[in-house]
Amino acid sequence: MPKSELSGTVTAFRQSKFKQDSYQTIVQIAGKVDAGKVIGARVVWLRKDGVRILGRVVASHGSKGAVRVRWKRGFPPQALGSQVKIVP
Repeated sequence: MPKSELSGTVTAFRQSKFKQDSYQTIVQIAGKVDAGKVIGARVVWLRKDGVRILGRVVASHGSKGAVRVRWKRGFPPQALGSQVKIVP
């Protein structure tokens, strides 16, 4: 796992044909990083007023460096497209 802090962009909720899961999102990691090496890393989303939601990388998603993140509480849909920090 990389020692430095990474950043990523929340792109979508995990979804199927009939439902979407607000506790899991897809995060595109910025830069060239092997997604398999960040599995188990902590993820932090910080709102402007100081509220933070914590999560963990649980799996890779696709072949272009995206990962699946499971959040401890529901992720707000207004935050799609925002930045998150990935801390090893």
